[in-house]
Amino acid sequence: MLIVSRRDAESIEIRPGDDIDPQMTLADLFRNGPIEITVFSSGGNRVKMGVQAPRQLSIWRKDSDAA
Repeated sequence: MLIVSRRDAESIEIRPGDDIDPQMTLADLFRNGPIEITVFSSGGNRVKMGVQAPRQLSIWRKDSDAA
């Protein structure tokens, strides 16, 4: 499980891993289970969450472009 904190306008991106066969179907990607997101805490403009996903998927922090 990946634990991340996100603020307003920040997100996460879940996508197939770089080493995944492009012919793999959605059924293949999720054969070992679903994506599960658990919120651990929130306050102000911040939320702390855990993301658990099948190994075939990669999870990335995606920050806003706003300064």
